[in-house]
Amino acid sequence: MNFFTAAYLARLGLWGLLALGLQGALVALSWLAWERTAAGATAASRHRLACLHFAALLTLPLLALVILHATVATMGVPPPRGSPVAGLAAQMAGYRTVLWLALALAAAWLAGVAAMLLRLAKDAGHAARLRCGPAPAAWVAAVDRLASARVRALRLRVLVAEVASPQVSGLWRPVLLLPPDFATRLGADERDAVLLHELAHLERGDFGWNLLQRLVLALLWFHPVAWMLYRCVSRERELCCDALAVRHGASAAGLARALVCLAESPARPAAGLPVAAQGNLAERVHGLLGSRRRDMPSLRRRAAAAVLSACCLLALGAARLGQADPALADLCHASAFGSTLWVYAHDGAGSFALQIRHGRVIGASVERQPLPPERIRQQGSRVALLDAERTTILALTVTPQDRIEWTARR
Repeated sequence: MNFFTAAYLARLGLWGLLALGLQGALVALSWLAWERTAAGATAASRHRLACLHFAALLTLPLLALVILHATVATMGVPPPRGSPVAGLAAQMAGYRTVLWLALALAAAWLAGVAAMLLRLAKDAGHAARLRCGPAPAAWVAAVDRLASARVRALRLRVLVAEVASPQVSGLWRPVLLLPPDFATRLGADERDAVLLHELAHLERGDFGWNLLQRLVLALLWFHPVAWMLYRCVSRERELCCDALAVRHGASAAGLARALVCLAESPARPAAGLPVAAQGNLAERVHGLLGSRRRDMPSLRRRAAAAVLSACCLLALGAARLGQADPALADLCHASAFGSTLWVYAHDGAGSFALQIRHGRVIGASVERQPLPPERIRQQGSRVALLDAERTTILALTVTPQDRIEWTARR
């Protein structure tokens, strides 16, 4: 990777950081509006909305960067102010400053990503070190009985482990982990309700989706909106599984009692998706007991939420503001992403044209007469166009940004 490619990516990355801030604010406002609007909707609908906003937080800035790159890549070389060669040193100093700033930010971001991935690996290591044993036959029979009534067949192992509450773990070989005192702490209805909740996690593939969301969160660890949306996705996921458990025969009151009972256990690191996540316990209990207020949203509130969501997409047009940064177009032309340009010029002796790519002249014509490649000599930034007798017709200087400078002929 040459200097200009690195400098272009650095400047593009800083623009992307600005796009992430703008899009993040719009996505947060959109979610807050829809969260109030969809208060009376089903848990599955709210969960889909939360996941959509969480995905938009990552994809929309990436789309903005694609639009920005496409914009500057098609921009022509702006007319030089003064001497292109004389101004090159000052431009290079500015490019280096931006590059060092971008490298410092990238180093901080990579350190945060590494810390988040290390935390994820630590959780995986804890799950691998759990001492597990076979579950009693009665527990396995209860899981099989409840699983047989599901929409589709479920295959999982049932193990006893030192966990605070029942939880599903495993990506390819799902495992249902149950605490040793599972049968003694809960009644029959409460046990069935908890098992139905965990089977709902398994049926929906929540463990894999949560892993993917944690990887996205690792990339966006510095963004407060990412943390807010991840908490909302986790909350709506649990509410969704509560609703599915009740739909498949669980006692709503029994599940609420089980949540309160299991939440009283000493906190332990979670190996999977624990049923008794304490962060939204009160809301889940109120939802199960039907005491949560569900107002029907007004048409005005729905319209406001739709407008805010549309603003998230309209903000992609802001990526075309890259036209206001001529240095970005300069770096793009000098980088590995630059395209081949034709530069047309004339002086007192007539007109000429140069075909330039990355500061290299690959074709030329004088008075509309093409020159063969052997009559184009270039050493560094110095270029000489020769006639048939190998006499210099025109001597000029080409910058990496595909600008030219020459002594006018008479």
